[in-house]
Amino acid sequence: MTLRHRPAYEEEDASALRLGSEFNNAGCLLISEVRYLLEHRPSEKAAPDTSVYNKTLDYVKTFAKFDKPEAAAAIRETLRRESALTQFEIAQIANLCPVTAEEAKSIVPSLVKIDDDKLQPLLDEIQTMRKFQS
Repeated sequence: MTLRHRPAYEEEDASALRLGSEFNNAGCLLISEVRYLLEHRPSEKAAPDTSVYNKTLDYVKTFAKFDKPEAAAAIRETLRRESALTQFEIAQIANLCPVTAEEAKSIVPSLVKIDDDKLQPLLDEIQTMRKFQS
């Protein structure tokens, strides 16, 4: 296939950070941040509760790793120290909370670009923050 006849779209592949054009400049929220937004939506603008809203709220309550927005913000800032991480990778690490660099790279394959000796201290710090969140 020549460049001239290449399709206009690129195949999506999260492991290679090809998420689709609609995500090129999109921010990524942590599940904990979504939980906070859903629980604190302005009542005057809120739509009536629907089954989709309730299911989404149940989901984020189940899978949120951090109870307070301050904790989620601290995790985000910790991960931003590693400039090689994309927003998607930051969100994945914060949402999944892998314990080891090997585990992180197995669930977020694009992290292979970061040496274990740089990634592991970040993961250790997140685990410590998670343990002591109040």
